[in-house]
Amino acid sequence: RPKGVVVTHRGIAGFTAALAERFGITSDARVLQLASAGFDASVMELLMALSAGATLVIPDDGRALAGQDLHDTLATRRITHTLIPPTVLASIPTDLPRLPDLTVLATGGEALTPALVQRWAPGHRLLNAYGPTEITVAASISTPLDTRREGTPPIGQPVAEAHLTVRDRWLRLVPVGVPGELHVSGPGLARGYHERPALTAERFTADPHRPGQRLYRTGDLVRWTPEGVLEYLGRTDDQVKIRGLRIELGEIETALTAHPAVAQTTVTVREDTPGTPRIVAYTVPTDDDTAGEAPDLHTWLADRLPAYMVPTAFVTLTALPRNTSGKIDRKALPAPDLAAATADHTAPTSETEHTLCRIWAETLGLERVGTQDNFFTLGGDSILSIQVVSRARRAGLELTSRDIFTRQTVAALAAHLTAAGATAPPAARAEQ
Repeated sequence: RPKGVVVTHRGIAGFTAALAERFGITSDARVLQLASAGFDASVMELLMALSAGATLVIPDDGRALAGQDLHDTLATRRITHTLIPPTVLASIPTDLPRLPDLTVLATGGEALTPALVQRWAPGHRLLNAYGPTEITVAASISTPLDTRREGTPPIGQPVAEAHLTVRDRWLRLVPVGVPGELHVSGPGLARGYHERPALTAERFTADPHRPGQRLYRTGDLVRWTPEGVLEYLGRTDDQVKIRGLRIELGEIETALTAHPAVAQTTVTVREDTPGTPRIVAYTVPTDDDTAGEAPDLHTWLADRLPAYMVPTAFVTLTALPRNTSGKIDRKALPAPDLAAATADHTAPTSETEHTLCRIWAETLGLERVGTQDNFFTLGGDSILSIQVVSRARRAGLELTSRDIFTRQTVAALAAHLTAAGATAPPAARAEQ
């Protein structure tokens, strides 16, 4: 259930000034409004542009952008400054032309990979931003990253008047190089969570070293480097971030165990394909279960959780693997067999079905896709759906991501397009 974060306007002025300095914003800049209004990064984009009298560029139709569509927008709208989450950045095909107008590329919302630094640092000022909503958008921003630095990209130094400390479980400051939980404070610190006093008391606490000041426990595991910058190491709990969205894996497990066919479950995030993190649910069925299959569980969760929290793969086990201490051994959990989901293959018949099957296979990294295969059971998600839409449009098929969420098979999509009078041109079949 979403938490309402009560953030005041107090930290906005300092944050805006810091953005102008760190990002080099001038009146000639063209800033892309990529984030939706429900994501606090949209405030960052808005302030970057309007505080300097620059141009704020809003995408056509207000649609979500990723892959080639995002690249084309950056190129044709001559974007100079933008903030793109790592997963979305990774969706841009590697064989596309460079973006000569793009000067400053900021990323944040989730962990940045070294591979993305190697790809995007040359020719751009690549900055890594970090910050929970509880500290007014961003708490730290890195200096420009370069390809010579090995290992985890840093999340930088404090931005504006944010105060960042690394502490142990007793709130004692830890030395440089020692992992600990990141605590943040400063003028941008939120008052707490709306009408949730117990959670506010748990996450916001008094600073034992600065009387009268409060700290927010981020739950993020970090360490200071000798150079005075922060490195992100992971989480201290089971919260994860995918495409900038916070997800409590325990909430998914709770919803799954409410299903009468599920005896035990664990949910984790796997990245079997580099740059493509996926939520995977592992379930042990009840003794008399004969219907605990992935489509059933997917539908069950889709009725109870937002789309971004529904796992893209379900694996049924006879028992959850455990280590010697009795805890679930996450390293022993098997990778989902996405190819098995296409075993009952229904071949395409029309030109439109042939085109959609090819596009799905290319996007999902599968050898083949049948007309009755479910996009999300095969490992699809919201970002991949945007890539499907982009490729479909290049093939002459007008789709939206919503179409894929509501019509999750090729057969259903093709029927929808046929009814709307949009069918694949003969040339699309020849490309196969």
